[in-house]
Amino acid sequence: DLEGLDEFDTDEANLKAWIDCFGKDTPYFSKYIGDKTLLVGLSTVRFRDAPYSSHECYADDIQLEWFQDIVQKHSHEDGWRICVFSHAPIMGSNLRVLQNVHVTNGCAWMNHCSDSRNRSTFI
Repeated sequence: DLEGLDEFDTDEANLKAWIDCFGKDTPYFSKYIGDKTLLVGLSTVRFRDAPYSSHECYADDIQLEWFQDIVQKHSHEDGWRICVFSHAPIMGSNLRVLQNVHVTNGCAWMNHCSDSRNRSTFI
């Protein structure tokens, strides 16, 4: 969660503290959990800098490129199962949101307020 408004002046400082606290290299990850089964965790990287809604879960270009590479290297055609999770539903996942709050506020899906290229990465 990048809200720490009282503790941090920037999203970068907040994200760095989170990464350091958990001993990670990045806020996103993948983990093999079984035969040809992969968990992929995506994470928001901005809060204060979000142009429309501070509650939009936003994966930046670096994370999206990493995600696309993971999916290409672990294809369904090769028998892989990938379970992707994030704080906000991934657009196209058919998961429901609180329509009157999240759709109106621009934070219903991962990268909801991003350009169409970033939004459609997950579809």
